[in-house]
Amino acid sequence: MAVNKTGLVLLVTILFAVLLAGCGGSNNENGAASSAAASKQSASAAVASDDAAQGDKADTSKPVTLKMVLISDGAPDAKLVYEEVNKKLQQDINATVDIEFIPFADWQKAYSLKFASGEDFDLIVTATWGQFADYARKGAFKALTPELMKTYAPRTLESSKQEVLDAGTVDGQLYALPMNYREISVYGYVVRGDLMKKYGIKAIDSLDDYESYLKAVAEDGSGLVPWEATSYDNWIIPHMQLQELRDRYEMGTLGVSVDLATNQIVDASASDPQALALYKRMKTWNEKGYISKNSLVNKVSSKDSFVNGKSATFLTNLLDANATFQTVQAAHPDWDVRFYPINTSNKVVANSYMANGMAINAKSKNPERALMLLDLFKNDAWYNQTTTYGLQGKHWDRSADGKLILLPDSPNYPPDGTCPWGWRDERYYLTSKDGLPNFDEVMKSQRDRVALTKLNDFQPDLDKIKTQQAALADVASQYQAPLTLGFAKDVDKAYDELLAKRKQAGFEKLQQELQAQIDRYVAAK
Repeated sequence: MAVNKTGLVLLVTILFAVLLAGCGGSNNENGAASSAAASKQSASAAVASDDAAQGDKADTSKPVTLKMVLISDGAPDAKLVYEEVNKKLQQDINATVDIEFIPFADWQKAYSLKFASGEDFDLIVTATWGQFADYARKGAFKALTPELMKTYAPRTLESSKQEVLDAGTVDGQLYALPMNYREISVYGYVVRGDLMKKYGIKAIDSLDDYESYLKAVAEDGSGLVPWEATSYDNWIIPHMQLQELRDRYEMGTLGVSVDLATNQIVDASASDPQALALYKRMKTWNEKGYISKNSLVNKVSSKDSFVNGKSATFLTNLLDANATFQTVQAAHPDWDVRFYPINTSNKVVANSYMANGMAINAKSKNPERALMLLDLFKNDAWYNQTTTYGLQGKHWDRSADGKLILLPDSPNYPPDGTCPWGWRDERYYLTSKDGLPNFDEVMKSQRDRVALTKLNDFQPDLDKIKTQQAALADVASQYQAPLTLGFAKDVDKAYDELLAKRKQAGFEKLQQELQAQIDRYVAAK
């Protein structure tokens, strides 16, 4: 494996390191529970939904409204769905929940302001990609003590393996409830097979194939934008091309890559021919109209543009692609939506359980009731599946063999689209009856190549590198985004400037501190 490719990993810096699977994304595929198991869990959860099931000391005499912050662009029927959720919540724990969706386009800034401003809310999605440990160390989240868990979340204690709870632990204290779901992130190209047939393109097996598809769309004269890129999406091109390096553990939020065999950070301080070639390709795409000209300021997601019939492709994970396939089937039955994975042969690293999770605001006025709500959302099939898929019989249904069937109203509440990722659970997560034809094939191929790493639950202490981290985020925004989306006039000069600015921002110090933390963590493990 050529070492000179590693610079691509290091260029996926903080600002663009959100994993779509985790955000819609997240991020993120695995198997699903059988309908029999889900039914059994639902029945047992229903029996246990009274106050006694929540613990002997649980007091629900006072009605409360809980505010929950999620990262999503929302859904037309979100209000309708949560009205039904609230009817049941009032009966079960004498509470209602008010959902606030932070749009993807500016979630990082909006998320941090929630805490900086001291805003009043009770629950919030958190994850490794959202710097969970850093927020926990700064006192943003309420510590979930054994006493609190036993009293207000007994079912979560019973249903969660210790390794799941460990993933939500920072410095020996539980600060979040991770999803009870082991996921892997499978990234790839979403394209229209009907257009491929029109252009005589048989498959998308490489970046060259993908470029041929974009070229054909641009030259077609149909008015379709080949790829409606955005500043939110622009990190994914270099990230996806790194899938061939999956035998390295990518600490995406920090812009570094760790060799699985040695647990050493792989650095590329000199100019990287592979990265340079990629950025020059992006410049060509931009000049030829393959990428939207307003991509640096565009607020419409590439996925929405595709679904609305304005563009011909977007880049995402398998789970999101599968949901999009089902959504589009109802609105555009003449489309042949396809997913082509980028990594077809190299190792795959499974994500931490904290790739998605939920935390309680340290300043919450009703932390006990908030924990009771999470206990229900995580362990009751009705709550779990309603918040994930919508209202059964309206948005979705279950086949005789326990598969997910989407109904005509599903686009108004797309599966997994409203950020229920923090309480995703293997017992209730359904595979699709009419999903992507190659879904199972792709998943099996990925699972067969899963690699383990001691760093899966590594939670770096970001306080010691916060100055460098902030500076590198500014560098990424100002100097990397134009390269990634092809706006740099002189790519060689712009790339050299990027590397110089990264060095000035303190990347070497960040690398040294992280390596020291990694060494201590591995030694302790």
